[in-house]
Amino acid sequence: MLETLTYGCLVVTVLITGYYALIFVRDPEAALDIATHRRDLLPQVMAGRYVVVFLLALGALVFNNVAVAAYFFAVCTFLGLYDGWVYRRNGLPHFKHTITGLLALGALCIALLALTSSGDAA
Repeated sequence: MLETLTYGCLVVTVLITGYYALIFVRDPEAALDIATHRRDLLPQVMAGRYVVVFLLALGALVFNNVAVAAYFFAVCTFLGLYDGWVYRRNGLPHFKHTITGLLALGALCIALLALTSSGDAA
């Protein structure tokens, strides 16, 4: 029963975060208002986001599961390359974001090779 409730909580989380992802992709300016984000507080919000990514990386490390690591690296690949693309298309320096995405992509490839070459990797 509790496992089912946990799954239900994940479904709700996916729906809420998916909604915010969609509105931010479609109209970032309007989404700031909908999400009640304030531009002057974004640096502090970003600090929280970096802590979250650190905690997710730490969790993947503690779980010691190559499949979890591969998923984490896939997400980080998207995050770094997307941020790099946003900065580059606006004519801004993008190297730090882009290289982060490329490094995550390299780590993803290693994790995927580990998953496919060893039956006990997962």
